[in-house]
Amino acid sequence: MANDYDVIIVGAGLGGLTTASLLTQRGQNVLIVDKHKLPGGYATNFQRGDFTFDASLHSFDGMIPGAYSYKVIEAAGIADKVEFIPHERLYTIKTLNHGEIVVNYQDLDGYILTLIQLFPEEKKAIRKLFAEMVKMYKDVGGFVFSRLPFLARLAATPVLYHKILRYERSTVKDFFLQYTHNEELIKILSAQWTYYGLPPERLAFGYFGYPTIDYLMNGGFCVKGGSQILSDALVSVIEKHGGTVKLSAPVRKIIVDKGRAIGVTIKGLGDIYGKKIIANANPYIISDLIGDSCPIKLNKNLSKSRPSNSGFQIYLGLDCELDQFGVAKEDSNKFIEGTGSLKEQFRLMMQSKVESNKTGYCLTYFSNADQTLAPAGKSTLGLFSLVGSKGWFDITKTEYREKKKNLTAALLEKAELELPGLGKHIEICETATPRTMRNFTGNYQGSIYGFEQSVHQNGLFNRFPQKYPIKDLYQVGSWTFPGGGYIGTMLSAQLLVGRYF
Repeated sequence: MANDYDVIIVGAGLGGLTTASLLTQRGQNVLIVDKHKLPGGYATNFQRGDFTFDASLHSFDGMIPGAYSYKVIEAAGIADKVEFIPHERLYTIKTLNHGEIVVNYQDLDGYILTLIQLFPEEKKAIRKLFAEMVKMYKDVGGFVFSRLPFLARLAATPVLYHKILRYERSTVKDFFLQYTHNEELIKILSAQWTYYGLPPERLAFGYFGYPTIDYLMNGGFCVKGGSQILSDALVSVIEKHGGTVKLSAPVRKIIVDKGRAIGVTIKGLGDIYGKKIIANANPYIISDLIGDSCPIKLNKNLSKSRPSNSGFQIYLGLDCELDQFGVAKEDSNKFIEGTGSLKEQFRLMMQSKVESNKTGYCLTYFSNADQTLAPAGKSTLGLFSLVGSKGWFDITKTEYREKKKNLTAALLEKAELELPGLGKHIEICETATPRTMRNFTGNYQGSIYGFEQSVHQNGLFNRFPQKYPIKDLYQVGSWTFPGGGYIGTMLSAQLLVGRYF
């Protein structure tokens, strides 16, 4: 292994892999290292019996040529290496008062008409709010993919991309209240809030608005064969262009000399030096790796920051097709409303109390779109709920197993009401808890979105910076701008490379 690189990247999640792909295509000599045996972070697969499970992806927004999100796939060099399968039915919302609301693939206009039929008195408000969201989406995409140098782009933001600044301090609820005070409508418009980690009263609109419109206009997708195919494709581009990907190689130290990051110490490999170091790991770990050289400013920033919540995901391998439960072939994701207010649901989720019908949850029909994930005549299914990290890490192994077992049973019981007879067809049942999230990704407290996307930690000026207060040390991925999610982490790579490299 060479001992002198242009760039060393700590962490082979999507942010790090995308950054390495972009840099190696520019001729940079890049080393990317990760403690895990697989590349991808949350973008990985695992096998149980004859079933393939995608660890985290529920839907990938905007994967059509010409869409902003697709441009980062093209720039990363993997557009011809990955097949994206569209979700024919983007998602379904099972509401308490309005039945099931179906949102179809690339059908923003159809969704608007559906909402107008349900809330005819809100017709004008519905059209206006979506028109404004589209403008916001275009401003964010325009900013990210502008050809202007970053500082010139930033200076031009008040004129060219002013919607970004306008909603810098707005929550999702704040935004919708500008147009309507109909709580039922706002609840439906915010139905995907659990995929963003916070309820509308706390969730930053700037983070919510872009992917929401991207999904509605350009569709949601899965990766054929699962997310590991995406991560492996990035590795192939990196290696094709002379980069090095080293797995099962935990970093023990970031070497700092006279206020400058100059290398890393890797278990079993020793000290490796690079001109620039990029972190694709959580900043709490990076602070520990810096050790005594860590600036007081960084530790103060971290002490004030709040990580996002974790999640509880159940992966099921079934001995039958999903249509046996009345699930249509075009179905992909279903959001089941809870009876409690969103504020109450969030409070219960943070206490990992999801056993009653007060909290909602999500169903993902993985094998509906991608039939390669399950053997013929069988299927895969996912159940997801947000949960807090509290109470998962300070308990004994016995207590942990019991808590995991009870929460699994509670969610399966709820799913049985939606899919009667489900329990009789479960061949494989695997569960991921906050502990699982932390163990496989190293994310602080099992966070699944980096720092939470509140208005205080969102946007160009409030998100954790991409440059550390140490020379030649940078941050990429979900913890920095724009935030968590597959596209969010990949866009962070696009911005980092465009600004600093």
